[in-house]
Amino acid sequence: MNNFGDNEQAWEALCDQCGLCCFEKIEDDRGNIFFTQTPCRYLDIVSRMCKIYDRRFEINPDCVKLSPELIGSLRWLHDQCGYKIALASQEP
Repeated sequence: MNNFGDNEQAWEALCDQCGLCCFEKIEDDRGNIFFTQTPCRYLDIVSRMCKIYDRRFEINPDCVKLSPELIGSLRWLHDQCGYKIALASQEP
């Protein structure tokens, strides 16, 4: 269980804006994950900010909505990801 509940603003504030979520990834048949150099077309690669952030799920259906439930299953999130750190600090 997490303490974020319906507080979407507090949840999203955990993002450290590394931009890794916004780059295409390839998983091979052995489960290895490779990051490509291809960002989402809406990612400003200099600022690492989404150009359409407020409407990203509406405009880009492929955009991944990170949730506390999803974070644990995503192997490509790095260990310093703000979401992962926050969730790990809540584990008993």
